[in-house]
Amino acid sequence: MGCRLPYWVALCLLGAVSMDPGVIQTPKHLVTGTTRSVTLKCKQHLGHNAMYWYKQSVQKPPKLMLAYNYKNLFENATASSRFLPDRSNNSQLDLQIKALEPEDSALYLCASSKGTALHLQLLPVHKPPGSKPGSCGGHQRSAQHFLEDPRDPRASCCL
Repeated sequence: MGCRLPYWVALCLLGAVSMDPGVIQTPKHLVTGTTRSVTLKCKQHLGHNAMYWYKQSVQKPPKLMLAYNYKNLFENATASSRFLPDRSNNSQLDLQIKALEPEDSALYLCASSKGTALHLQLLPVHKPPGSKPGSCGGHQRSAQHFLEDPRDPRASCCL
């Protein structure tokens, strides 16, 4: 019988003391074994309607995982069914991670904001003479499309 070393997964949450603890994450840190499931909790009392989860792997910038506006999920970059968000109310966004894997070891950050790009008002813009409304490099895009998918490179130049 061979000896099998267990794999451990370290999940770290922002544990520094903030001047305004408007967003509270629990647990502050967690070390557990692979194949287990954990729930990361995030609660805010600022009255914000948008909440986000970010994942920061070692020596990498934070990457957006999930974004909610009210109870509506509008960004899910996890690409895995193992990550299950729960937005039971506007002040809380929990994240359950099932069947932990070694690559899940990271710093997990929660944030909130008053609104999202979906709620920004469009301001008037001066266009060059002869340009057609909604045209952009040969692609027709409306302001609504740009707001629905601001990551679309064809929409990023549309005004």
